[in-house]
Amino acid sequence: MLRPILDEIFSVLSNGAHFKVHTLAAHLQAVELLQQLDDDPNQDLFKRNFVLMNSLYTLQAELIEDDIYLHIDSMDIYLADKGQAPELNTPLSTYYLDWQNYQTENEEITSLLDSFWQRYTQSIHRPQHTLSKAHFDELCLQWQLKKPLEEKTIRRRWRKLAIQYHPDKGNNDDTRFKQLHNEYQQLLGHIKSI
Repeated sequence: MLRPILDEIFSVLSNGAHFKVHTLAAHLQAVELLQQLDDDPNQDLFKRNFVLMNSLYTLQAELIEDDIYLHIDSMDIYLADKGQAPELNTPLSTYYLDWQNYQTENEEITSLLDSFWQRYTQSIHRPQHTLSKAHFDELCLQWQLKKPLEEKTIRRRWRKLAIQYHPDKGNNDDTRFKQLHNEYQQLLGHIKSI
């Protein structure tokens, strides 16, 4: 049952796309790989989400052996190189890889949803982690940025680099473009958190 889902997820992410859980679920439904699993709407939503998350964590474990990291966050799912991989055995992955959790009562589903939305709301208002001074200085040097940095300056430099390294510019390797985008987000997160 899961192999076609795993293959489809890898296929859609392999072009560098980023998905949110709900947009990936909608895609899998559109290609008829994630159909209704229960008559009760709450149970159906939970079970489809469970199958999707189980598939993502299963695929993550498979891909890490090939030095590919599957980043799984409810609002951002994408492929990256292994160097960006944090701890893989998390409480969330343990939960979704245990099929005994597939059958869950409606009260627990409601509690899980409430908990998710509370964490999500807190994460929006939580400051981003700062970079180490050495890494920050290294990125500033690579990006040819002068301190003190401002968001506007980082955005301008990002736009120039994005145009230069965009895969559509005839460069079939989008690795550098992805790396620059990641660095851009790190720099922005850093200056917003200080």
